[in-house]
Amino acid sequence: MACCDADGNVTEESLKAAKEAAAKHEIAVVVAGLPDAYESEALDRENMMLPKGHNRMIEAVSSVNDNTVVLLLGGSAMEIPWEEKVKAILYMGLPGQAGGEAAYNLLTGKAVPSGKLTETWPLSYQDVASRETFEKKNVEYREGIYVGYRYYDKADKEVRYPFGYGLSYTTFAYSDMKIQEQQVSVTIKNTGAIAGAEVVQLYIAPPEEGIFRPKKELKGFARVELQPGEAQTVCFTLDERSFAIWNQGWRIPEGDYVVMIGSSSRNLLLTQTVKVSGENIEAPAWQKGSWYEKAKGLPGREEWEKLMGHAVPVTEEPKKGHFTLDNTCMEMKDSFVVMKIQYKVTENIIAKSYGGKKDMSNPSYRMTLICAVDCPLRAAVINSGGTMNDSLAKGLLQMANGHYLKGIAAMVGK
Repeated sequence: MACCDADGNVTEESLKAAKEAAAKHEIAVVVAGLPDAYESEALDRENMMLPKGHNRMIEAVSSVNDNTVVLLLGGSAMEIPWEEKVKAILYMGLPGQAGGEAAYNLLTGKAVPSGKLTETWPLSYQDVASRETFEKKNVEYREGIYVGYRYYDKADKEVRYPFGYGLSYTTFAYSDMKIQEQQVSVTIKNTGAIAGAEVVQLYIAPPEEGIFRPKKELKGFARVELQPGEAQTVCFTLDERSFAIWNQGWRIPEGDYVVMIGSSSRNLLLTQTVKVSGENIEAPAWQKGSWYEKAKGLPGREEWEKLMGHAVPVTEEPKKGHFTLDNTCMEMKDSFVVMKIQYKVTENIIAKSYGGKKDMSNPSYRMTLICAVDCPLRAAVINSGGTMNDSLAKGLLQMANGHYLKGIAAMVGK
């Protein structure tokens, strides 16, 4: 039965109907996730939240059925405040047109989940280190090497699900880890009652002292399919790059490195320490006491510039008199009437394909419009199919900057 509309909105009547239906069955399956209006090409997500209606739907169903399963759809991490109230979550990502059949096979046990997350899921958007620099025209990547699990490990932050996480209908045992010269081996055994696949992950933790580095880094992974009771040896090869950092070339800091094997970045079951010969690389003077030592709070611009080794110019907001061919119609429309007219014309042309409606809540319309009016002027020349040439673009640019005579001259090729 349908409970929410296409945008994730829900009514009291539909919630009541969902609860009544869920109470009558042994298992309730709720399909939820990110609708097109929340996640689409050509636009950034405004937050990590699901539609309120989806959260309310899950809360309502789980309140009357202890065996509630959430089938979660979406292309990136989400906040899921109801996690502890449901029996299981099957995250399908964006499965495509055959997703329904795949979900049916997984939910009924015809197929066994074997996937692992390729990104860390934080508890909330407030836990994201780049939240203040994201969604800018010129993004400042102040977090440096501390991206994904590297950041959450360094900051000692609790997460919803770690990088590499994933459950199955069977279980696996890890044993007999060996390191011989450049080879690392481990035995994986299927200890459950059904066949399944495990993704074995190898991480290396460098010496804690010295130049800033992640606490550990993924250096290898392997997928192994096993029948019930079957065991298999998985091997990894380590080389110089497994221990090296980039510091005026690839260099290996000497010291004790911990080789770790497990089922996710935070479920490391077997470890061994190896001594690695290399160089004594001293930490740079700027590192001591900086954000990059502990990753606490948010990285500041001054610290970031020290990491970069030079001042980073502040990119000003586009304004009249300083527009370039890299600016867009959307950025210039409030300063130049011709750009405003172009914007309106583009709106009308695109709206014809959507029943004449200029509906920014329609993700397809919004994506098409943004692609057309928020591309650089130089790209508009390429995309126009000959309607706009270089001379016309340069002339419009001069006019947008307030130089009307120069603009006319540019258009006529003088």
